[in-house]
Amino acid sequence: MVRMIAAVAVRKGTEFELRDVELDEPRADEILVRVLAAGICHTDLNALSGRLPLELPMILGHEGAGEVVRVGEHVTAVRAGDKVVILPDSCGQCEECRQGRTPYCVHSGRLVFGGVRMDGSTKATMGGEPVRAGFFGQSSFAQYSLVTERNIIRVAPDAPLEHYAALTCGTSAGAGAVLNTLKPEPHHSIAIFGVGTVGLTAVAAAAARGARNIIALDIHASRLAMALEFGATHVVDLSGDVDAVTAIDAITEGGVDRAFDSTGVKDVILQAIYALRAHGVFGYVTGTGGVPLDLDLGRILSRGITIRGIMGGDGTAGIFHRELIDLFERGLLPVDRLVRTYRLDQINEAVADMRSGATIKPVLVAD
Repeated sequence: MVRMIAAVAVRKGTEFELRDVELDEPRADEILVRVLAAGICHTDLNALSGRLPLELPMILGHEGAGEVVRVGEHVTAVRAGDKVVILPDSCGQCEECRQGRTPYCVHSGRLVFGGVRMDGSTKATMGGEPVRAGFFGQSSFAQYSLVTERNIIRVAPDAPLEHYAALTCGTSAGAGAVLNTLKPEPHHSIAIFGVGTVGLTAVAAAAARGARNIIALDIHASRLAMALEFGATHVVDLSGDVDAVTAIDAITEGGVDRAFDSTGVKDVILQAIYALRAHGVFGYVTGTGGVPLDLDLGRILSRGITIRGIMGGDGTAGIFHRELIDLFERGLLPVDRLVRTYRLDQINEAVADMRSGATIKPVLVAD
């Protein structure tokens, strides 16, 4: 067993607790990674708050990166000492995985949100009792993570892991939604609602594609200023009594061709949909936490609007993440400007800063 400290979600609606945990030794197909960096994402916060129906206790964290410590006898892709970025896990065998649609793996309920292996085992114990240590196949809010060849990529020995870690979920969701799904053309306008990590990287991706109008909408003036630096052509401050649909219509004279939401807020989602012109496409990456939408289906029908849920940026694990690394290295996806680092024992401070807006992208780093 590998003894380690982990930040454990013990009960819903509380803070993370630093606990002593015993992690399994790698099985034949597994890899033990010392976690050197782990981004904090709103999915982690939704899990901690109880918005996601997870079984606790569980070690969260799903944007990890680190150094390989040991490998199982069947592992050939990496060896001890390699630097790796850890990705969301998938089975690699189902029809979705075989088609390259790994975010839609039919076993994601178990491997991603269940926090267990395919056989249902939990990978770790805490105080002699099982603790789920496979959130997104990694549970990287800990000193070590147990992963497989399916959900890692090897990177350069001197790779900036605190920045690479920030590319794996939030960035993948935002940039991927634009690059792989919405695909705005140079004559298109796009509205991006919510410009945290997901929204800002969506802005950068839209700029990389050369969209004509890139409209960022948020309630934080500092984030709107950052959106302009990331490539937005217009910003709309929603902190006051502002109607987003009217504001967008004034900019575009008829609405946008693409709209994207990263907030999961019902009223914001409705505004994003109704801001579309005919044949527009709306994409979203998070639900409303069970709050129902009262959609005007007649309006959607008469305009030929498409509503598209997007998991994992619609990218194939490993392949798309290498594309994101390339965009980062070329300066087209400057996530390093969003990152602020914290130690593992500062995780609750990092969460508070993220919730308040003081930090856009907190990343936990090893001492």
